[in-house]
Amino acid sequence: PAVPVQRGLRLGRISLEFARDGNGRTYLGHQFASYPFHVCKVQYQDGDCPNLATLYVQSCSGGLYEDDRHRLELRVKSGAEAHFTTQASTIVHSMPAGQARQDARITAESDAYLEYLPDPHILFPRSSFASAIRIVMAPGATVLVSDSVMTHDPHGLGGLPNFYRSEIVIEDGDGRTLAIDRLRLDTPAFKARAPGILGAFNAHVTLVVATRDPLAVTIHAAGCGGFGFDYEDAAIGVSVLPNSAGLVFRVLAKDGAMLKRTMHACWSAARLALKGSVPVARRK
Repeated sequence: PAVPVQRGLRLGRISLEFARDGNGRTYLGHQFASYPFHVCKVQYQDGDCPNLATLYVQSCSGGLYEDDRHRLELRVKSGAEAHFTTQASTIVHSMPAGQARQDARITAESDAYLEYLPDPHILFPRSSFASAIRIVMAPGATVLVSDSVMTHDPHGLGGLPNFYRSEIVIEDGDGRTLAIDRLRLDTPAFKARAPGILGAFNAHVTLVVATRDPLAVTIHAAGCGGFGFDYEDAAIGVSVLPNSAGLVFRVLAKDGAMLKRTMHACWSAARLALKGSVPVARRK
């Protein structure tokens, strides 16, 4: 009889720490990266926020595969400002039996500012992917986090993902849970295209603005239309999180191009409220 193949977990880890120098500019004070991650050089792209560091992280593996386990650890020291992103979208490949998982832990010290905005995960047919993000923020800290996916069938046969799970948890510096956002989509949900789930849309993003003072962001959130928002091919909902933990944007988009536009609209609205200027679009 055939002997079943024993699959081993494939682990990848990245650990980064952003700090502020004596002139107020943010730099990368510590970094560790194992396969498949590659950390690029820090850049300063926003003229209106000259001290904000932009960091691209690349992957050399071609995507996420069955039994991949990735762990990201980001710490932003007091007063530092950083933008974290990826070089492109990440493909989540088909999986006969197992699943892929990515866990991120973000720690923002007092008055720190972080934008954690990786490009979307692209779910192939029969892919199974779970994402978990934990935000720990001290008083005065602000963290923007996005978790986004879209489906794609490269063979055009109508194949659908097995499931997608997302969990975003916000805690204060004392370990008290302020807010939890959970989402699960399985094959029937992807297939149904039912109103209230996905409808006619193919891409989804959750954008959390974790801050203890959401009033300014709330005022500007309704102005997303000023940043190129198209109501025919996308939908945006904005809600205030419990315990004055910030805001959550929920975005549905027709395709990846529209997802990118609406994501930038939400990001721009939040940055304008928080920093007084809109961000420069990152080159990918």
